Parts: sequence; structure tokens; C-alpha cells
Amino acid sequence: MIAFDTCGPLLSFTGATTAPTSVQAITLDGVQQMQVVLTNTDVNNDCVIGWGASDAAAKLAAAAGSGVQNCYYLLARSQVTITTGPNQFFSGITGASTAVIKVQAGYGY
Repeated sequence: MIAFDTCGPLLSFTGATTAPTSVQAITLDGVQQMQVVLTNTDVNNDCVIGWGASDAAAKLAAAAGSGVQNCYYLLARSQVTITTGPNQFFSGITGASTAVIKVQAGYGY
């Protein structure tokens, strides 16, 4: 059994104190319901990840933090799998400095 089967390109963005341009997690097989693995590769900086149907929505969700449902506080050197709709955009905000975030669409079992 595969714990997570990828079905889209591995993407990344650098979270900063202001939300950067989002990346769009796409599936290469047209699946309408998918999961996305978010990985914070930074060793020191946490990042609030926001997502939505557009670049602007993802940035707003990251900025809103815990005030919205479509965000996640991702600790440094950690990973989380979320379930979301297709073709979502992802961006992130850090408290200080930057953090490289990897975004991978796929299926979890």
C-alpha cells in the first residue's frame, strides 16, 4: 500500500513576512477531489499557509491566519496532508525571515 501517491508536479514557494505569489497545486489526471502534502523545509521558521481558488484568496487566507478555515500553521521541519478541491493556490506568511514550502498534489490512503 502506498501512503501517498503523487499525481502532480512538486512545487515550492518561499513564505515571507508578506505573502508571495502563490503556486497552484494541479493534478495531472483531472481528479476533482485531492490531497496536498505541505512540507516546511526551513529549520527555524514556522509558516502560516493559506489556500484558495485564486492567488488573491490564498494570500488573504495566509494573512487572516486562524480567522479562516483554509489555512494551516506549519511548524519548521514539519509536514501535513490536507484534503481540498482541485487546482487550489497556496501561499504563506512567516513571522520573520523566510521559509521554503514544498507543495505536492496526490492521493492519501
